[in-house]
Amino acid sequence: MSCVKINKSVGDATIRNGYITHVALSTIISLALIMIVYLVGISTVFAKDEELSSEVQVDILMKAAIMDIEAERWIGAVESLEKATKLGVKLPGEFHFLYGKALFKTGSYEHALSSLTNYLTLSGRDGEFYEKAITLVVGAENKQKEKMRLRSELKHQQAESASQTEYGMVLIQGGCFDMGDIFDTGADDEKPVHTVCVSDFYLGNTEVTQKQWKDIVGDNPSKFKCDDCPVERVSWHDVQGFIKKLNKKTGMHYRLPTEAEWEYAARSGGGKEQWAGTNNNKMIGEYAWYGSTSGGRTHAVAGKTPNRIGLYDMMGNVWEWCSDIYDSEYYEHSPSKDPWARRNIEGSNRVIRGGGWRSNAKSLRTTDRNKFAPISKKFSDIGFRLARTP
Repeated sequence: MSCVKINKSVGDATIRNGYITHVALSTIISLALIMIVYLVGISTVFAKDEELSSEVQVDILMKAAIMDIEAERWIGAVESLEKATKLGVKLPGEFHFLYGKALFKTGSYEHALSSLTNYLTLSGRDGEFYEKAITLVVGAENKQKEKMRLRSELKHQQAESASQTEYGMVLIQGGCFDMGDIFDTGADDEKPVHTVCVSDFYLGNTEVTQKQWKDIVGDNPSKFKCDDCPVERVSWHDVQGFIKKLNKKTGMHYRLPTEAEWEYAARSGGGKEQWAGTNNNKMIGEYAWYGSTSGGRTHAVAGKTPNRIGLYDMMGNVWEWCSDIYDSEYYEHSPSKDPWARRNIEGSNRVIRGGGWRSNAKSLRTTDRNKFAPISKKFSDIGFRLARTP
């Protein structure tokens, strides 16, 4: 009797173990099937995403942007809304408000104004976000004005700093002007008159003096010895050596002005000035040391009246080297933006401008062009002034 009971217990255990194994296997198989269905479903969704209409994609991107805005994730909101702008569909008024708000919060005030203005145009006073949009517009305008004010102050400070510490450098605001013989009194190489635009640049308010040269190079090649007189008898290549040493010492990037920059500055920012500071040939002596006033030598810089933007001796005292290679026909094919004749031709003449202490009135004209060999240093009426890109 007891043996029968034992065998029955063993059988019951075997049945239970088999049942548990069956249930476990069924569960694993079910989970695997669920995962397969899930993964297939996800793939299908992604595949369908590519087929969504542009309007639906805009709606999805706007909802994502709203969530970012609520969480103050402004850059994320801007990125989502920027994607929407590339879908090529008409965007609702709400979109422009959201985009303007997000741009405002990221500091893009100019673009924020544009987007908010679009919202107000589309939605008018009845728009849901009208009051908030007006508040943001006022804020963006104030921020933009403050930004411009700070930028202007910075430029002014830079100009003052340059004026005090960088060999009297003056910030010249760039612009466009008609370069060349605008008075029809010049030579063929001053023609044709052509429109040129120059970028902002710094220019020395005086020619480089003998003291400044000696401080960097150590010697003084000038004929007329005088610390405050312009350095002269320096070749174009000598000047390049001086600039290289000066830049190494100061960490700055000084250079010679281009011919276009020089003329623009001599004409007080591209104005119609036949001579630097005046159109009256009887007043040249007030602005320049030249053949009729110099007494046969150079004089201390800044001894005459400056032109209208504060530059001294832009005519007379010494001719001034420019960075350009001289080309008598350059004006016929000159680019309009920041032209600089710099063809790499060995031995080519370089441009000199402005006239010197022995020049006549014709050579002092702001549009007059002259040339000289870059290796020559024998003349006591050729010097230079420095320029620098901001």
